[in-house]
Amino acid sequence: MLKSSESILNDPHFKLLSFLVTSARGCLDEPQIYGPLRLLDAAQRVIEIMKEEGKSTEEIEKLEEKIEECIDVLMYDEEEFVKLLDEISKDLARIIKG
Repeated sequence: MLKSSESILNDPHFKLLSFLVTSARGCLDEPQIYGPLRLLDAAQRVIEIMKEEGKSTEEIEKLEEKIEECIDVLMYDEEEFVKLLDEISKDLARIIKG
């Protein structure tokens, strides 16, 4: 069943969908490094939704902290950004493996 347009605009899933679509368009005109930055931003938004829905874990929230750090680092050190992104990927793999 469809929600009213006002409630759909406030739905966190719809907000994420809107962010992803507009980010896809933005990536066409932005520097290449912005793609990973936008994906990390989206990952952070997914974690926020998970927390709101009670589906997050301590490990995921620690991952969110590293994502925030990684986003901040990009502003001054691209090489360190890549290293942190690799660490985040490894942390996620550990979560997946259990």
